[in-house]
Amino acid sequence: MDFGSLMNWDPMLINSHVWKENLPLEKGVKVEPGAVIYDHCKIGEGSIIGANAVLRPYTKIGHHSIFGTASVSEGHCRIGNYTTIHAQCHITQHVTIGDECFIAPFFIATNTPQITKGRHGTEPTEQYEPKTTIIENNVRIGANVRLIPGLMIEHDALIMQDTLLTKDVPSYAIVKGGKDKVGVIIGWTNK
Repeated sequence: MDFGSLMNWDPMLINSHVWKENLPLEKGVKVEPGAVIYDHCKIGEGSIIGANAVLRPYTKIGHHSIFGTASVSEGHCRIGNYTTIHAQCHITQHVTIGDECFIAPFFIATNTPQITKGRHGTEPTEQYEPKTTIIENNVRIGANVRLIPGLMIEHDALIMQDTLLTKDVPSYAIVKGGKDKVGVIIGWTNK
């Protein structure tokens, strides 16, 4: 395919062939142009997959949720019902996000503390143990929040923008990035 033909390429036509014929979609699911959905994904009724989003294998999204424009799920993830993952978020493998959560743009969840060697991090001798990250129900996360691997953010927590989380967050906590942007609890949401 030459550059000229790329200019006329309609990603919706090509990608729709992949997801409409090979992926069973629930009632009312909307997949916007350019989205790529791999095999073994499940998307609940009334959910929206934004333009240019990527859902790798074994991503499960609940009912009436939004997975935003240019966001990526690396697979083996679960996202609950009525949850919004905004634009340009990265959800790595082994992340669970509960019901009625809101995650603002540029959120990054990681799953391994090591940076692997080799071309594209795939050197055969590299061994790593992915850690599970859990975000419980009703959590709200501001823009540009990053998590180290293996954290638990308990229900009804609020994480303010520009925060690096290095510790588990208890229920109802309000966390703000400090001087060095590492999150500290500064208060409590309504219990």
